[in-house]
Amino acid sequence: MVVGISMDPTITKTTLQITESMGLVINKLDQGTSIKEVGAEEINFVEKKHLQPIIEQQFIEGQIIFIDSFENVIVNINREQFEENRKGRGFKIVFRGDETIDQLSENYADVAEGEKLALFNSAGYLEIAINKGNAAGLFGLKGYSEKIRQGQLAYQTIRVYFQ
Repeated sequence: MVVGISMDPTITKTTLQITESMGLVINKLDQGTSIKEVGAEEINFVEKKHLQPIIEQQFIEGQIIFIDSFENVIVNINREQFEENRKGRGFKIVFRGDETIDQLSENYADVAEGEKLALFNSAGYLEIAINKGNAAGLFGLKGYSEKIRQGQLAYQTIRVYFQ
């Protein structure tokens, strides 16, 4: 259920004002007041969905959502989505047109130094990396929200094809 919390329209909406309003609401709920009594049910709101991968029968297309300080590339495809759509099939992770990875590693040491790899990180997301290297820089990969300079190619999508 979504309810709207009314605020005085004459005051400036600062973090402090909003925090104070939320604190009052939490206090009322804690004292047993029904959520329907605390706010208005009939409100208009915009639901924003986080960037989700495109899932088709033969592939998943994900977006680069983060590049860490070691320039490992994190994609918004989680292990559950990957395995659910893989259905035991082989796969090929494709990025930058001709770069591919066709096996998952458990850790960086599974491949030789300087070799590319794919694994699911501790948060459960697909990660493209190079053992003791920087994948983003070497492959010219950019994060979803990074600014692209004029004339610069950006590869923001990673596709996993199932075979």
